[in-house]
Amino acid sequence: MEFPIEPLIQAGVGGFMLNMMNLYQESKLSTADRVPKDSLYWVFFIFWPMAGAFLAYIYLSSGYEISGWLAFTTGLTVPTTIQSIIDKGTTSSKPFGDSTDIEQE
Repeated sequence: MEFPIEPLIQAGVGGFMLNMMNLYQESKLSTADRVPKDSLYWVFFIFWPMAGAFLAYIYLSSGYEISGWLAFTTGLTVPTTIQSIIDKGTTSSKPFGDSTDIEQE
């Protein structure tokens, strides 16, 4: 199956734009309040555009057609999407497979 490359690039650009917006907002803060630019920071700086492109790939491989603005906003919002998934998984007080959750007939 062949995928169009444009949506992947557009989603990657969306993730990169998010990085640029964050850097711009951070430039307004005092030096003491800025996030340190250590190696972990740069890992995520590279990760978010790649994650945006990967999410666009998942959409495409699922049979959806995405392009232009939708691909761009997919890349732009991927950190929020991933953070929501992580938050849902880490805030659960019960382990998966708890036998009290299964209704008995």
